[in-house]
This record gives sequence, C-alpha cells and structure tokens, in this order.
Amino acid sequence: MACQRDRIIKLKDYIESFGIKVNIGKNKARGNRGVFINKGNLSRIDVSQCINYEDSASVLVHEFFHYLHYKN
Repeated sequence: MACQRDRIIKLKDYIESFGIKVNIGKNKARGNRGVFINKGNLSRIDVSQCINYEDSASVLVHEFFHYLHYKN
C-alpha cells in the first residue's frame, strides 16, 4: 500500500510540473471518478474521494491524457 501511495505521489508531482493543479480525494469530482477542468490559464484534475488508491492511479493517468488531448 505504501509503495502504491508513493507511485501516486510521484505521478501527481510529475503532472503538477506541467502547471496542473491535482486534487486527490478532496472532493467527489462532480459525480465521476475523475475530472479534468480547464478555465483560461488554470488546469485542474480532481480524483474522487470515493475510489481506492489502486484505482486512483489509473484515473489520474486517464485525466492527464484528457489534458494532453486538450493541448493538442
């Protein structure tokens, strides 16, 4: 579990290096497992508080790909 948590933290730090704010487990992500939001110069990824650590990594990667798709 600690190893999985460390991977998620490293992934979160990597994504934040792009200037994206990442919230994991702080909200319900608008009823979804995760959400990517872009408003002007602010990009944000929210991962729902209702999922476990194993699933949060895949949700975080999924939402990051939404960011990449938006940028291209």
